[in-house]
Amino acid sequence: MNLLKTLPGLMLLGLIACTNEAAVENKGTAVAAATENVAAADGELTPAENNAVAVRMFEGAWNEGNFAVIDELIKADAVDHSPLGSETGSEGFKNIIGMFRGAMPELEMSIQDEIYSGDRVVHSWKILGEHSGTPLFGVPADGKEITLTGITIVRLEDGKIAERWTQLDQLGLMQQLGLIPPAGGPA
Repeated sequence: MNLLKTLPGLMLLGLIACTNEAAVENKGTAVAAATENVAAADGELTPAENNAVAVRMFEGAWNEGNFAVIDELIKADAVDHSPLGSETGSEGFKNIIGMFRGAMPELEMSIQDEIYSGDRVVHSWKILGEHSGTPLFGVPADGKEITLTGITIVRLEDGKIAERWTQLDQLGLMQQLGLIPPAGGPA
C-alpha cells in the first residue's frame, strides 16, 4: 500500500511539510505552490482544487446556510463518519449543519489550518456563535457565546466529497452548554 494513500501517511506528510516549511521558509512554500497546480495524470482534481471544493462546502453550507451547495458538492453515496452519527448521502451533512445553524443562526465557521495532498483535505476549524435559536442537545437557547473546535478530513472523488471524518471538542461543547461540569468541579 502506498504510504501517501493512507491516513497516517497523509498526516506524516503534513507534519513533514510543516516542519520543512518552517526550516526552509520560502522554499517550502514555493515547492507547495508549484505542486498544487499540476493536474493529476488521471484527470482528477489537483490537491489545491480539492481543497477549494472543501472550502466552498464550509463557506456555503456552514457560513451562508446554502444547503444547495451540499447537494452539489457531496456524492450521493458519500459516507459521513461523525461522532454525532454516521450516515450516507447528503442528508446526514444537512442534519448536522442544520442542527448547529438552527441553534446558532449567526454562527461563523473559520478555517484555522489546512493540509491537502492527493484526494484528501484536512481542515482544523472553529465555530463561534450565540446560542439564540433552537435547543442544542436538549439545552434551550440562553444567548451564551459558544466556541466549538474540530478537525475534518475529507476524501474527494470526481470533484465531490466522498467521505468525511470529523472529530470535535464534544467535552468543551457539553461544558459550555452546562451538561457537564467544568474540569475541577462546578464553578
